[in-house]
Amino acid sequence: MRLDLQGDTMKNLTQERITLLLLIGLVLFFTSNPFMTTTLSQQIEFIGHDDFVRAYSPHEAILLDGNDEMMILAEAEKWPGEGTEESPYMITGYYFYDITHSVEIRNIDLYWVFSDNEINGPANSEVWCGMEISNSRNGLVTNNLIHNRFRGLWLIDIYDVVITNNIIEDNLLHGIECVGFINKCVISDNTLRRNDGSGIRILTGVDSEISGNHIIDNDGTGIQIMSTTINCELADNEIDSVTGLGIHLGPSTTVSIMHNEISNTSGDCVYVLESDNLEIFNNSLDDGGEDGIVVRKCRFDLIHNNTISGCDGNGIQIQSGGNSTFRFNHIEGCTGYGLKAASAAENMTITRNVFINNGQSTQIFDDGKENIFVYNYYDDWASPDDNSDQIVDVPYTLDGASENEDPFPLATPNAIPPSPETNNATTITTTDNGHIKLQLPLEVVGVGGVVVIVVVAVFFLKRRG
Repeated sequence: MRLDLQGDTMKNLTQERITLLLLIGLVLFFTSNPFMTTTLSQQIEFIGHDDFVRAYSPHEAILLDGNDEMMILAEAEKWPGEGTEESPYMITGYYFYDITHSVEIRNIDLYWVFSDNEINGPANSEVWCGMEISNSRNGLVTNNLIHNRFRGLWLIDIYDVVITNNIIEDNLLHGIECVGFINKCVISDNTLRRNDGSGIRILTGVDSEISGNHIIDNDGTGIQIMSTTINCELADNEIDSVTGLGIHLGPSTTVSIMHNEISNTSGDCVYVLESDNLEIFNNSLDDGGEDGIVVRKCRFDLIHNNTISGCDGNGIQIQSGGNSTFRFNHIEGCTGYGLKAASAAENMTITRNVFINNGQSTQIFDDGKENIFVYNYYDDWASPDDNSDQIVDVPYTLDGASENEDPFPLATPNAIPPSPETNNATTITTTDNGHIKLQLPLEVVGVGGVVVIVVVAVFFLKRRG
């Protein structure tokens, strides 16, 4: 009898050990298998906010002003790190729910990381911003969820701070707002959605990058830099369904707006005020509520290789400025003109663009002075080309008081116009009354030691009646 009891006991212990080993094996499998793990954003998308909250420890507001306060709290909270570039303080794994700011980082130049936290709030008229960073540097804000606050992130004069891979949603005003400057900062790969203001709103930007952000369904402009912008890059952002402008840029120097996808805006897709050496290229701009691209007071800008379609206004509008180039843009299906140059637009060069099915009497409007339109394709003026040189034999007349024309419209979108070598450095300008002036160079020929100057041709191509 005793042997039977011992046998049953051993059998039960063996079963328990086997069960325990199986459980340990399953835990190790799920935690070590990369296919079974998820990022913070995936947890939020697929698990939901409730599980996200349960994964983090509730914490009272963290309000830090100065390096000393950060060092004291880091020691008290046992934060990993030493506040150095090699070993920054790690503030991670917390859940905040407050009326006032949940996190304040003020006057700090230690190195710190704020990651994998949730900042929540009541989303009412009394709630403050989720996180404030003021007069500070050397920070990384990453993989956080910030929602139901007044603003998600509130920035004032920050230097060398990276804000990346956060979800900022359902806030009462802007997702991210800076009322001072950002300098050598990166704002990248964040999701900003359903905010009641702009996705990203900056006062002044210097040597900074705003890239790879997903800005969707906000009640304001997608990305806005209101004041001086110098040496900044706005790239690879997706902006969709905003009730303002897609990108709004204030006075700027040496700024690139490139590889962005902007669609379903209530206002212009891209609006730039007072720019110098700006480059706008390789953007896809669709279904803008007004114009595709608007430039005002532009100087020495280059706008090229953009695709603009389905805008309720003009494809490109040049309000004022001079000495800028618009080339290799594809503009199709806009309600207004494909390109419109106002009276204050001077010495612009518009060449090698494709204009298809834009909705006015002609696809171009020019009220400006000395603007050059040459070698563009217009789908309503693709023939005749009797000599098959890929140039339509009759110039394309433009609307507008300048009475201008494109003397050499292309017969096909991919036509290759003559190179400078084949046309012997022909120059094309416009006169004050908008007519095209085509001037060929003087040929200097030496004959038996006597120099003979041969005038090849100087003539005017009058606008057809």
